[in-house]
Amino acid sequence: MARDFPEITNFGTAFRFALEAEGAAADLAAAAQGLAPDETWRAKLEELVCTHEDRVQKFRTIRQEVNEMTLEPISDFHGRQYLAELTAEPAKSWPAAAEQVIAAEEDVAAFHEDFVAHADDVLAAAARAFKRAAKQEREKAAELRGML
Repeated sequence: MARDFPEITNFGTAFRFALEAEGAAADLAAAAQGLAPDETWRAKLEELVCTHEDRVQKFRTIRQEVNEMTLEPISDFHGRQYLAELTAEPAKSWPAAAEQVIAAEEDVAAFHEDFVAHADDVLAAAARAFKRAAKQEREKAAELRGML
């Protein structure tokens, strides 16, 4: 499940990082489905996979709009701090797989929130999408935590 997380140097690479993060979280949720103890968990994890895949499509559309703008470089925003779970091999047992998915949701939410801090002035509409995504990620992590 190797992903190519770029160094964040501008808005384009920040968007690429977001797309990779969403894809990695979807991969972890999909891998956890096979370890889920019951149908409730499998359905919830499938919902997460679909949510991440939908978000990738939405972010690609936003990225296309952003690509048409002239944007300043980003020099003080780094992606390494969000990668602990997103670059890890999927857990091989339950509930470790669920814990990993929860941690990935939290990492992706943190990235989205931090990106908003860098993008809010320049990208008001995109920033709203990332804020909404971060809120949804946090809600899903809390919901999954409640199911454990």
